[in-house]
Amino acid sequence: MGETEITCAAGTIVGTTRGGKRVFDAIPYLAETRPFDDPAPVEQGLLIDATAPNPNALAISTPASARPGTDCPVIVWLSQPVEPGDGIVHVHVPHRRGFEGFLPFAADAIGHFRGVADVKLALRWVQQNIEAFGGDPTNVAVVGAGEEAAVALWLCRRDHYAGEFRRVWAADPVFPRAPYEKRKWIVRYLLSAPLTRAKLNELAENRPARLGRSYRRYAKFFGPMGPQPYDAAELADLATVRVEEALDPHAIAEFAR
Repeated sequence: MGETEITCAAGTIVGTTRGGKRVFDAIPYLAETRPFDDPAPVEQGLLIDATAPNPNALAISTPASARPGTDCPVIVWLSQPVEPGDGIVHVHVPHRRGFEGFLPFAADAIGHFRGVADVKLALRWVQQNIEAFGGDPTNVAVVGAGEEAAVALWLCRRDHYAGEFRRVWAADPVFPRAPYEKRKWIVRYLLSAPLTRAKLNELAENRPARLGRSYRRYAKFFGPMGPQPYDAAELADLATVRVEEALDPHAIAEFAR
């Protein structure tokens, strides 16, 4: 295993070579914010050590031979990557989930969710930087399963889609079982706190275990929080969407090409 280096708009990124691939395990794409604040892009032009995993950062793997101009298809994984096929650049995007990602505030725009906004910034990062990794920014597929499939489909809405990807594979998408307004009372009960950005940021920073425990109790009875309400009629015409029962590695590889 050796080191490899890429220079792009984001900065100089140091990764490793292993298993016939170049691997960059920890590339920050979000600036540090409080847990319930809207996301902001990270500063560009950094020296980034991406040799060790970071669950809050992008992870990218490329064919060992990929260079600028290779124009490999790009798969952006919202779920855990399966990494099928050769000649593909894979990007894993972590984002906020649970209350931090999907509990709406009164001042939020309709259809705005922090977890989705995180992914939007990641897709912008891909558009600005992936060519340096040998990827084709005009040939990007977004893949997700379950809750992540719901996020992938939400990105296809006309009020969200901005051409950052061409295809979506959504495996068994899971959306909230009922509108948030019908569940708001139980969220307030579980958290025992006003449902304001300031109070929830304070709770997340001072009592994170309580926040996590409350969400697990909520999800156990009511299912995961996520973007809602979903309406297929609101999808943009430009996105090619496949809703499937599962993640099929070989079919996804062909779908992405």
